[in-house]
Amino acid sequence: MAFVRNLAYEASAGSGKTFMLVVRYLSLLFQGADATKILALTFTNKAASEMSERIVETLEQLESRGELDEIAKECGMRREEILSRRAEVLREFLAANTKIMTIDSFFTQILRKFSLYASLMPDFTTFASQHEVKLLSRFLKEVSVAGKKELLVALALESKKRVSDIFTLLDAFYEKEEELRAIQFTKSSLTQYESAAMEALTQLQNIVANCKGASASLQKAVLAENFEALRAKSWIAKETLEYWVFKKCYCAEMDSALFTIQEAVRGYNRAKEQNFFYALRELVSIYKKAKRALYKEESELGFSDVTQLVYTILHRLDDSEFLYFRLDATIEHMLLDEFQDTSIMQYKILKPLIREIVSGQGVFENGSFFFVGDVKQSIYRFRGGVSALFGEVARENGTEVKKLLTNYRSQKEVIEFVNRVFIDKIQNYSPQLTREEASGGYVEVLESDELLEATLTQVNRLIELGAELDDIAVLCATNGDGEEIKNLLQSQKIEVVTETTTKLINQRSVQAVLEYLKYLYFKEDIYRHNFFALIGQKSQAILPVDINRASLFDIIKGCIEQYELFSDDFHLIRFLDAVRSYTDIDALIFEYERLDVSAAASDLSGVRVLTVHKSKGLEHKHVIVMDRLKKPPAARGSIIYEYDGIRLQNVYLRTSGRDAIDAAYASALAKEKALVLEDSLNALYVAFTRAKENLFVIKKSEQSQFDILELSCESYGQLHVQKVEKSPHLKVKKLMYEELYYGTQSDLLALESQEKEDLSAINFGLAMHYMLEMLPAFRDDAIAHATDMLLNKYGFMLENQELEDIVQRVHRLTQNSEFLTLIADGKLFKEKALRYKKNLRYLDLLIQKEDGSHIVVDYKSGLHAHQEHLKQVRGYMYAVKEITQAPVEGYLCYLLEDEVRLVQV
Repeated sequence: MAFVRNLAYEASAGSGKTFMLVVRYLSLLFQGADATKILALTFTNKAASEMSERIVETLEQLESRGELDEIAKECGMRREEILSRRAEVLREFLAANTKIMTIDSFFTQILRKFSLYASLMPDFTTFASQHEVKLLSRFLKEVSVAGKKELLVALALESKKRVSDIFTLLDAFYEKEEELRAIQFTKSSLTQYESAAMEALTQLQNIVANCKGASASLQKAVLAENFEALRAKSWIAKETLEYWVFKKCYCAEMDSALFTIQEAVRGYNRAKEQNFFYALRELVSIYKKAKRALYKEESELGFSDVTQLVYTILHRLDDSEFLYFRLDATIEHMLLDEFQDTSIMQYKILKPLIREIVSGQGVFENGSFFFVGDVKQSIYRFRGGVSALFGEVARENGTEVKKLLTNYRSQKEVIEFVNRVFIDKIQNYSPQLTREEASGGYVEVLESDELLEATLTQVNRLIELGAELDDIAVLCATNGDGEEIKNLLQSQKIEVVTETTTKLINQRSVQAVLEYLKYLYFKEDIYRHNFFALIGQKSQAILPVDINRASLFDIIKGCIEQYELFSDDFHLIRFLDAVRSYTDIDALIFEYERLDVSAAASDLSGVRVLTVHKSKGLEHKHVIVMDRLKKPPAARGSIIYEYDGIRLQNVYLRTSGRDAIDAAYASALAKEKALVLEDSLNALYVAFTRAKENLFVIKKSEQSQFDILELSCESYGQLHVQKVEKSPHLKVKKLMYEELYYGTQSDLLALESQEKEDLSAINFGLAMHYMLEMLPAFRDDAIAHATDMLLNKYGFMLENQELEDIVQRVHRLTQNSEFLTLIADGKLFKEKALRYKKNLRYLDLLIQKEDGSHIVVDYKSGLHAHQEHLKQVRGYMYAVKEITQAPVEGYLCYLLEDEVRLVQV
């Protein structure tokens, strides 16, 4: 079959989306594509990591995996031909600077590349959003300077919102600024509409006053002291006044007055709306100014800021075409995951790149465009996602769309239940197919107004049948609902994992280290007592640490070592990795709550409790979907955004009763209600399709979120829980803390630090390796540059004598004839990644000789543990030989105090 260069898959839940992404990526590699020119974008770091790992695992085990046949079909190649090239493709992939990342990371990369066009330095940091308190404070100052305080207050009163809520509106308008560009807002007076309506009311009142049969109710109905009172009258929404109490006095002039009032009220609403948006746009310009000032001062941007700046650079500057040309040169193939969640702005940034690729001209003659998604799982409209985008982009680019319908996740009863429920609810729903071996499964719909107790009952039922806690998930409508079920489960001694508990900063060991740092910084005894309470030791004095000289990383590592905090707790390893981005203790102490890093998954166990939105992309053996505990909130958005496909057509200010007299507003409101219903259906579809084996739906008798599905209380299939035999508990030997790889190859050198070495010896080894990495060439004239780099990073950490010793050792290496002969006529790779049997290591120096053979060189600063060093290098040699199928030699290169000693392994 011919390789389709412009292809999309509608991938229903569990239908093998990741499988097809990996097949596509590997098909490109086997057809000769350069991995550095394949851009693969996902929406989460987890998805990007999984895709990279899956590619490597598939290549390593290709002969036994299902991807092989699919790749053969895509490429039109024989299995044997593909397998013969497998080692070469894997080697090239591991050596390549691949572009498998989140869409936010890709835009951040672009902004760093072109940061000066935005008056930014490229070393900015990114967060999900800018620091809210700092931004609000800066915005209010800018509002005051601009003399717009009254405007801000008026806007808050008009929208019946607090100033902090106006902030949300400003952010929404800021993010949609480009989409709103084509819509004009004009400021106008409301008086003319008020006057016209009140004059028409007077005419109506005169008609009533002259009518002998006018009842007291009629006279009261036309009584209104002012325009606002008139707007509140229910009769102004009628098509005619020939009804109710008006009927006895009805005449054509009454309807004439009614139509005048209606037209005036319509005009008033539109003018008031225009004034509101005009003022909001004024404040958005101040909001942007505050944001700009903050990211220039703090060098900190939110992801939405990155997106806005990248769009401006690539679309609004004179050099935009040239900048896109520079990007084009690095990308020939594009793969997009979860495309239904892409925002309009994100697509607009990618659109010129896609257009060039699908043109098939010039360097893109062999280019390809591929995306996957499922509009039924589009649940992020509140983040700017537009479900219509999938179809619009396919039409716009002439993309061939195929459907993936076989569900490889769930059992038969779950799949059939989902099909029955949604076939008539979701537009253009295609029933999923069941794989032959998935013949089981169980689904039960229960009704209870005691939702928490009913959920607890089902959790206990599963536990009694032998279900593992980690295999049970409770999906809730809101975080508040999740908190309540979590508290109930924990009160019954059932372990629970929630989004809060999965945060790294909420782990006991990490909290202890944070209290230790607070004590060093604030010198308050409360933090010292907290620290020792958290680590289970008697409170004692803490030795002083010079927090102004020592690095944050070393302070934390010193704490871990001194108080023996590391046993089998991998949260601390992840925390050490996370703090690398903080320059000093101040930055961490005051900002750690924004550290959005998950705890080590291996150390978390319990029933998963999470919202439906957080469950997307996950799967669990047993899923309990719980109804919302409280009534669903009324529509809260002040603004209605009306789309025509993917084009923002208009915006409206939500106004009660307006739809009765304003057809355009009524149409926009109807579209919005349809989208809200679509959002609700999609969310429930996502919830139900998380289940692999057993699904429980617990609904209320009234005002249930499941009412739109018209579910009846029934069960399908047989409840079965496969008991997992627990292996006997083995006593685990306490692990000694060893600093693992956290950055460049020099940092990996901590692995060779032995228990008896002190911090100074560790830093010495790290610094020496760092200088060797920074050495542009093994020549005398390269020493100065590497020395500067050494001083910049380690100058504050080591004594002058130690720094001089390192420089002398490296200089001695550049003079060593045996070493120079070894590297002569070879291609040198420093910090070379080596992936072998799911282990990742970094080689100090890999030399590729002209005859295809390789030499592995491992630097050491001391002769201790020589046998361990030999074993380590032999492992490297074996892995390189297996991957390259070429001869390999290995050397230990000892850079000692008075000599360089090369030992062949």
